[in-house]
Amino acid sequence: MSQALKRATVILAVGAAVFLAFDRFGPWQSGRGYRPRPVGALTADGVERRRAIDGHFHVSGSVNGRPVAFMVDTGASTVAVSAAMSQRLELGDCRPRTYGTAGGMVQGCEARADELTVAGLRLRDVRIAVLPEQSEDLALLGMNVLRHFRIETEGSTMRLRARTDS
Repeated sequence: MSQALKRATVILAVGAAVFLAFDRFGPWQSGRGYRPRPVGALTADGVERRRAIDGHFHVSGSVNGRPVAFMVDTGASTVAVSAAMSQRLELGDCRPRTYGTAGGMVQGCEARADELTVAGLRLRDVRIAVLPEQSEDLALLGMNVLRHFRIETEGSTMRLRARTDS
């Protein structure tokens, strides 16, 4: 009995160590070099994407003519980027502002993009939240842009189609 208990303990300890290593350093961790590639197709009336390994939907776009991989976030009221990404995108002046996030209230600032393009739709003068705690590689596509789309989700597929009524 004691041999079986020792073996079970070793197996559980090794399994826990492997799980923790993947959980902490796995390739799906934002900010650790993983950039989900949008998987799907651009159609005449929008874009279709499959859910990525991280469980989210990602779409390609651009801000001020520079490429950006966005994570679709219907819970975010506005597009959000890190301070480092804000500099790379040359967003310019930023007005201090407090934002309510899933992690609580955070201090950030609001900038404006001259142009944001996603799923074939081009928008001008778009509000963007610049959050200091945001992962450097991650841009959230919030509802200030998503409201211009009809969003349909079926299983692991999401479709974004430009609204004709907005």
